[in-house]
Amino acid sequence: MKLGVSSFTFPWAIGGIEPDHPVSMDAFQLLDKAKVLGADVLQIADNLPLGHLSDAELQKLRTTADGFGIALEVGTRGIKAENIERFLAIAQILGSPILRVVIDSKGHEPDIAEICELLQSFALRFKSANIKLAIENHDRLTCAEFNEIIDRLGPDWVGICLDTVNSLGAVEAPNTVVPALAPRAINVHMKDFEIIRSNGQMGFTVQGTALGKGRLDVPAVIAAVGGSAREITSVIELWTPRQENYSATVALEEAWAKESVAFLRKSIGLKV
Repeated sequence: MKLGVSSFTFPWAIGGIEPDHPVSMDAFQLLDKAKVLGADVLQIADNLPLGHLSDAELQKLRTTADGFGIALEVGTRGIKAENIERFLAIAQILGSPILRVVIDSKGHEPDIAEICELLQSFALRFKSANIKLAIENHDRLTCAEFNEIIDRLGPDWVGICLDTVNSLGAVEAPNTVVPALAPRAINVHMKDFEIIRSNGQMGFTVQGTALGKGRLDVPAVIAAVGGSAREITSVIELWTPRQENYSATVALEEAWAKESVAFLRKSIGLKV
């Protein structure tokens, strides 16, 4: 198992969550952060878009990452043909062994039949490029539906990007999600959380924590996906809650990133 960080380790610092703070970080700056943290892998996803970069810029990013000893993984959102085609090409240039994808995009939430129809046409291209399509469990479809999609497309080139918390949106908790999807996992998003009572005891609030500080059973997730016995990347993502101001939120996110990397490094038995 390799330790990774993501553009979703630093969503506040990257920007784009609030109108007053647009995206203000580029992929090279994020790569520098991954280097400082000692990550083996950097996954760059849809909150830090790569699609506008030229092939020369992408090659420079790969060369820089190679110099740091960091492997790159590519992520995107949306499965319309033009987007998959572009990001498959980006994955090839960056040497990414996977293309992580969130199915839904703005204005497009396809059903299973359409999902399979859109993706099946790319099967031969993924196989010939030796790249796996890693579909992330997000908050609309259930584990059973994700497994159906993989069965229909073919598990030889499609697997799961297993996010430990996203499926709460589909009313499925980690103790349901991890056993159901771990056998298909080719990438893991390690994301910790807590559930707290709302004001007046009227309901609950789910919010993120640093890895190891919440309710996620990290050792159980590592064991379920094969731990050190498999070539799989474990990528830290953070749901850092908004603080009293933007700079304080970014500072907490940075502190949690360091704390989470240290915890995961110890959990998977890597040297400090």
